[in-house]
This record gives sequence, structure tokens and C-alpha cells, in this order.
Amino acid sequence: MRKKILNIFKKHPRKLFSQKEIIRRMNFTQQDMVAMKNTLKEMVNAGEINYVKGKRYALSRQSNTFDGVLTVTQKGFGFVITENDSEDIFIGRRSMADAIHGDRVRVSLKGRQRPQGPRGRVDQVIERGSEYFIGVTYRHTGKMFMAISPVNPSRGIRLIKYKQDLGEGQIVKARVKDWGRTFDPIIAELEAVVGRADDPANDVKMIMHKFDYHQEFSKKVMNEVAGFNQEWINKEIPNRRDLRDWVCFTIDPLDAKDFDDAISIQSNQNGHILGVHIADVSYFVASNSSVDREAMNRSTSVYFTEGVVHMLPEELSADLCSLRPNVDRLAVSAIIQLDKDYNVVGSEILPTVIKSKARFTYQDVQDIISRKSDNKFKKELNQLKRLAALLFKRRSEGGSIDFDIPEPIFEMGDKGIPHEIRPSERMESHRIVEECMLLANRVVAAEIPKKVPKKFPFVYRVHAKPDKLNVDRFGSLLKLLRLGVQVPEGDLSPNDFKNVLKYVEDSPYRHLIENVTLRTMSKAVYSMKNQGHFGLAFQHYTHFTSPIRRYPDLMVHRVIKMVCDQSFEPKEEWRDIMEKVVKLSNAGEIQALTAEREYIKMKQLRWLGERIEESFDGIISGVVNFGLFVELKSSLAEGLVHLDTLEDDVYTYDEDLYCLRGKKYNREYRLGDSVRVKVLSVLFEKQRANFVLNNE
Repeated sequence: MRKKILNIFKKHPRKLFSQKEIIRRMNFTQQDMVAMKNTLKEMVNAGEINYVKGKRYALSRQSNTFDGVLTVTQKGFGFVITENDSEDIFIGRRSMADAIHGDRVRVSLKGRQRPQGPRGRVDQVIERGSEYFIGVTYRHTGKMFMAISPVNPSRGIRLIKYKQDLGEGQIVKARVKDWGRTFDPIIAELEAVVGRADDPANDVKMIMHKFDYHQEFSKKVMNEVAGFNQEWINKEIPNRRDLRDWVCFTIDPLDAKDFDDAISIQSNQNGHILGVHIADVSYFVASNSSVDREAMNRSTSVYFTEGVVHMLPEELSADLCSLRPNVDRLAVSAIIQLDKDYNVVGSEILPTVIKSKARFTYQDVQDIISRKSDNKFKKELNQLKRLAALLFKRRSEGGSIDFDIPEPIFEMGDKGIPHEIRPSERMESHRIVEECMLLANRVVAAEIPKKVPKKFPFVYRVHAKPDKLNVDRFGSLLKLLRLGVQVPEGDLSPNDFKNVLKYVEDSPYRHLIENVTLRTMSKAVYSMKNQGHFGLAFQHYTHFTSPIRRYPDLMVHRVIKMVCDQSFEPKEEWRDIMEKVVKLSNAGEIQALTAEREYIKMKQLRWLGERIEESFDGIISGVVNFGLFVELKSSLAEGLVHLDTLEDDVYTYDEDLYCLRGKKYNREYRLGDSVRVKVLSVLFEKQRANFVLNNE
């Protein structure tokens, strides 16, 4: 109880709380009242909180420090992600002391509470995030240094023990020998030279080294995989529900090789039967085998345009587990019974054997359902189109939020430089797969936990409701943008967020608001405790549909088989494994997202580097005291318009209104404004593009 009460104060360190407010936030019952009052007295006596006028309580000054991990953005500032789930703390560039991205730090709050959230300064580095750096060499005062991303420390990183022929512009890996003091350079010993930074072919190598990714697998893992073959499948077929005569097919991107889901639909006198058939990885990957341990540590596949870091060797992911067309494949199927109005009335979740009848791309399916091409399975595809439309309609009516944030798609040239970048397109064919997978995940999360022993661990995909302060700032931003959208006071429901997004869907601010909405919410995570999924407005949700590329899905499949066999692992042993999986998977997912974003940024910079002096339309995506960040509409690439280049006036930064304002003419550049910019320069070693406004 004491820790939970303290967390309330630390989430809102400047707020005064009455006993009534604490009771409301903690959801205390009448029986808890005496214990709560005693705990508050103990906390006051211990100096953790103060009792102030008006019968209220406040966080004491000595409790005004927080531990957490510093995350530095490309824009130069950072946030400390606190360890007690308090609100993230903003750290300005000049308040980081000698901390760098990834360090575990102790911070104290400073200044008044602002609408944008708490601000702090780093008091101490508790633990360094890594003792290795990946960066690009440059020479300074006759010595060799290296620049790292997202932001290079101002004191620099000086290299030692390198060969004299090491030149500038080389991608290198170095190990820290001396962290130095606040104003002294960090000393790092050269370990490896990756290649030249001006060679785009080295971009993926740089990412691999930085995040310690390996595309190859150990000899031990590959020896284990070598023992698997088609005979393993053939001998298992008699033990399965045989669905090989069902019409099912896969729908995937053009370049996909790992087909981990197939869909079927058929009608009968009672309604319809939807089949979501998922590759049975668990048949090949036994718990605690060499392949399993490696997959658990990788936790997810990581995708780059120029290559993939697979969670499983391709002999499994692209062959024996992949639901390739016209071959027998083992699956775990969610067979969902629907009535004539497509309501779920029953389900079976069990191991099966299937034979996919076709491998479709999303464009193939889109052409068929829009009558641009013909196919013998057009009846099934059109039925799935109707089902997906109805599922989406009902999900939306229930408050489910539907984000449509485009991702950059690269058309690569021969030398690793994109010759085209375009925003991803979401088609009806994507919606078919999305809605079928969402339904299957939801059904599995609702049904399987009912059939396991009491308190037997299961892994859910959960999404907490957003913090009230984040919601308040979201509402403030919408008012600042003068969009005319009304935001209700107090806690917002998923429906409230959905209504905001619907209001701006034809607005030029659409993608900005979608991104801000996404940042307002907490990130979805894996958990053994079912807390529901706020964004989807689901009470029960899990990940069941991608075991080839996500490890938690593999764990869900193992629980399904335990239910089917009525043979369960010892509860405590399974809990220990599940706790490890949840921890590794949550961390692995964040790292994969970071790596993919850094790769995207690299390729966007390569593209911009070929277009110096060219002009593009963009939208102001960030306003800081040293300039404007602008995201281009066509390529989604981002660059900085430095304050020094705004020569028509002297501009000052208004932090509360997210704008730069001219002193003489009162002109404002606000977050979300449309502008036209010209590409001035690209500094690849600093991972930055410089723009200038082009108002001609």
C-alpha cells in the first residue's frame, strides 16, 4: 500500500492530495480506510510526504528525486523514463550533465510545473547504458574523435589505440576506457572498423553493430534445425484435426517469405465459420532447446528494407513453419463460429494440419475485391471483405481507436540509396487481415485462460489508459492548433480519442494529431496480468497470430496445447519462464522499434543528400528554442530549419504555445503549420538534415 500511495505522489510531484483524492485514485474500500490513514501518518513521520494546510498531503523535497533511463531524441532534448511508472521527465540539452542516451540516471525536478509536464536535471549517472559506441570518426585539434547518434555528447568521444591510417568518415565500434568528467572527453578504444560512412551499403552494418544484431545463427542452433524435415510434419498429421480440404490462403506483402497466418471462411445453415490458421512453431521449437533459447533472447524479428534479423532460422521461418501454398503444414487454428449477422457464437482453438490453396499479395486481393481482376476464390475474398467491414464498424462503435499513420516505403537503387520514398498505403485487403487477426487474438485471450488451472500464467497484450496529465496536455494542444474540436473534461474514453481523430481526418493536421494522440497514450506491453487494451477497447487481448516473428505468440501456442492435452507445466516453473519472456519481449520490442527508426532515418538522409537545393512541401513537426523541425509530406523525411536562417525578423520561442514568434512583425510559426522548405545540407555523421524556408 505504501509504495502505491508514494507512486501517486511521484506521478504528480507538484500536486496536493486530500485523503478523499487518494481514496479515489487507489480505489480503496471502506475496510482499507484505517490502514490507509495509518500508512499516511507513517509516511509523514518518515519524511516521504508532508502534511500541509487544508488537510492535504504533498511529496516532500527529499522525495523529489527520481531514478530512470535517459532517452535522448534527435532534437537534442531527452526524457527520463522513471522506474516507478511516474510521468516522464523532460531533460533539456543543458540539464543532462555528463549523461548520454541510454544511461540510468538520478534526476531532480526543477522550476514550476508546466502544462507540458515536469522538467528536471540530471544529478547523477547511476549506471551507464553501454560501454560500447558505434559512430563516425572525425578529427578535432589533431586528435581522432567519433560522433554518435541520436545526439553526440558536447564533450566529445576521443579514440585511442587506432592505426595511423584511420581516416575521417569511418564507421567504427569502440569500447569506453574512461568516462572522464563533465567537461573532459570520453576516452574509447577502437575495436572495429565497419566501413565508410559515405557508403550507403554500410547503413545496415552500422545498425547491426550498434544494436548487437546477428543475422546468422550459432552452429549449435543450426545443427538442431538440420534435424527437421518434411517427415516431421508427415508423422504428426494423424494426430491433428485435418483441414487440408478447407479453402484457406495467405495474404502478405510482395516480398514476404514467412507466411505465419492463413484465413478461411465458409457458410452453413447456421451462419459462417471463420478459420484463422497460424503456423505451429511450437511443434518444432521445443521449450528450452537451443533454437528456443536463441528465439527467446531475440524475442522478435527486426525488419529493414535491405535485410531481416530473423527470430528463427529461415529453414523454419521461410520453409517448414511457413504456410506455403500447396504443401501440408502444421497449424494452430482458431475456428470461430459466427451467426448470420457475423456475431461470435462459439470457437475451437486446436492444433490442425492445413494446405494453403493460394499465396496472395495485398495488391492481388485488392484487385480481386475491387473487380480489377478475377480469381476462383473471389467468393471467399468478398465474403471476408464484408466480414472485415462489419467487424471494423462494430469495433469502432465500441470505442476502438484506428490509427492510420503512414510508414515510409523505400524503392532502393543499386547503391543503397532510395530512388523513391512514398508513404505506405492502407487498402481494404489490409483491413481483411487486420480484422481477422484482431478477432482471433481477442477470442484466444478470452477463452484459453478460462481453461487453465487457477492462477496459471498467461501472457496478455495490455494497454493502460493514458495518464490524466498527458490527456490534459493533449486537450491543450488541440486548443492551441485552433481546430475547433471539442475535448471533454476529465478522463477520456477510447471513443473520445476516436472522435477527435474522425474530426481531423480531412484536415492537414491529421497525421500530426494521430502522432500526438499515439504519444499521449502509454505503449502497449506484454503482461501476465490482464488489464485490458485501452486503444482497442477490448477487455481481453493477446498476441497469438505471429509466432514466426514474435516470441510471446509462441508461448500462447504452448498454453493452447497444454489446454488441448490437459497436461500443464508446473505452475511456478512456468511463471518464472513467463516472467522472463515478458521482460525480454518488452525490451526487445522497444529496441527493434528504435533500430528500425534509425535505419529509416539513415535512408531518408541518403535520399535527401541526393536532393540538395530542391524544394518540398512539409509540416512543422516540432518547435524548439533553436528552430523548427519540418516533416516533408511526400517522403516523411525530417529536417531542421535553424533559427539563424529566419532572417526576416528576430524570433523568440514560446514554449507554452509551441511556436516561434517574430518580435517586430509578430509572425508565428506554429506546430502543425504547412511550410515549403529547401534542402540546404545533410550531415550524415550527425544524422541531421538542414532546411531553409522557401517562401517564394
